[in-house]
Amino acid sequence: MHEDLFPNKPLETKMDLHNNQVGMDYFMSLLPGVHRQFFESTFFIEGLQKKTKEGVLIKSVDEEVDKDILIYLE
Repeated sequence: MHEDLFPNKPLETKMDLHNNQVGMDYFMSLLPGVHRQFFESTFFIEGLQKKTKEGVLIKSVDEEVDKDILIYLE
């Protein structure tokens, strides 16, 4: 919704939507077997830090990146 209400440049939008999906997929991958009321932020921080370190720089909207890797811009 943010991307619709506050449009960015195409490359920024690509990064936002891609990283949003990576985050949602990561969160959902942690849920099986975990009752949501006990879900704490410390439970997933280590994985997010790892994903951040493995992020990939993109310079063009045409660049393809694996769906589970975060991307960033210069």
